[in-house]
Amino acid sequence: MIARRIRTAACMAALGLFGVHWALPVAGAREADGTLGLIQLPNNGVPVIIAPGAAFDAVLTEPAAMFLEGGGQQYALEGAWTPLPGNRVKVACTTPDTIPPGAYTIVAATGEKTDRTPRSVYIRESFPEIYSIAHVTDTHIGKDRRYPRRSDDIIRDVFRAVNEADVAMALITGDLTEGGEENEFRRFLALLDLCATPTFVCPGNHDRKDNNYERFFGPLYYMFTFGQDGYLVFDTKDYVTADDLGAQPGALERFRRILKPCRWTVGVTHRYEPSMGMRAQISLFLDNPLEFLVFGHWHRENTEQEKTTPWGHTRMIVTPAAIDGRIRIIDMTARGMLPRPVQQVAETGAAPQREQATTPEDSE
Repeated sequence: MIARRIRTAACMAALGLFGVHWALPVAGAREADGTLGLIQLPNNGVPVIIAPGAAFDAVLTEPAAMFLEGGGQQYALEGAWTPLPGNRVKVACTTPDTIPPGAYTIVAATGEKTDRTPRSVYIRESFPEIYSIAHVTDTHIGKDRRYPRRSDDIIRDVFRAVNEADVAMALITGDLTEGGEENEFRRFLALLDLCATPTFVCPGNHDRKDNNYERFFGPLYYMFTFGQDGYLVFDTKDYVTADDLGAQPGALERFRRILKPCRWTVGVTHRYEPSMGMRAQISLFLDNPLEFLVFGHWHRENTEQEKTTPWGHTRMIVTPAAIDGRIRIIDMTARGMLPRPVQQVAETGAAPQREQATTPEDSE
């Protein structure tokens, strides 16, 4: 069945049946309920940042004709399809050499429907050696009894501040929602798309209800590069943090080997605990140690005594919660990651309450 669909999609693209995008069935990004649809990856929480003419992998539920839309233009994508487990397919999409820099919507079209995912592909002419990152964590959309202002309004101001900063990307490290409810994820999505910069997300312990995070954003762990630097995003949302028995530790070992030649390698997650799975800690902090680990969860900064992981010498950068109106800008340089002071960028309507969570029980 998959092979037949691949041949069908290739033939339809060759015949030009999808060459005029306004003649296609109309559809927005994702499904009507906000969950991922025909296009699984990339998406606005797991985008790709590449140079003109470079290739990237897309994962779909079935083969389709593929395009990028941006600047009033449409660019056809070509590539080879590969079946994946779970009735999904992967295609290695090659972008045109002449495509201009900017943010693009990825489009997939079958004979029955069209799916568009904005803010999923970013084209850059160059990757500077020195650049800045916005770290946003613990947005807690749905936590509306903490402050007079609604969580949506606070986080809207937070993302407005991210747009005003000169950053290459934003890392949004978990507790995206307060209770992991579908409606809270939909509210978060509406705010996320206010960002002009690429946004990379990961789940937190507040996002673990059912498999809602996966339905809205896909993989729990992944890697990407920006120029010379590598980023490894991993999952710490469950009670047993980075469980040794799951599939993640093996993937982390593989990702870490791939990223080893990078100038700097950065771990991105929601929380770190010395009790997290031993296999993951050995892979990330001892065998091939990450240089930096960026996370939230504590709702406070790390102290001088908390500068590095107990295992090895990976430097930790912890940012207070965005629900309290705070973010941090981090500069990536030849000297590594240099965190700037935390900024208060949004008013909450009341004096912030000091909140410190260092264990799963504290953070519930």
